[in-house]
Amino acid sequence: MSGIPVIDLGECRNCEVCIATSPKIFQRNINGDYVEVVDLPKYPKYLVNEAIKNCPLDCISWET
Repeated sequence: MSGIPVIDLGECRNCEVCIATSPKIFQRNINGDYVEVVDLPKYPKYLVNEAIKNCPLDCISWET
């Protein structure tokens, strides 16, 4: 899959596994309230897929 990674903020519990796994793609928003996807021209599939695989609540997916 490819496209843009998205986080279902309704399901996300801010465990930060995605940030630990792929810090170039995921970060805390400026206020520290939630995790967000960094705006990049292209997202490395292997890093996003690693975050998807390790997310304990399955709240990361690809949007095409």
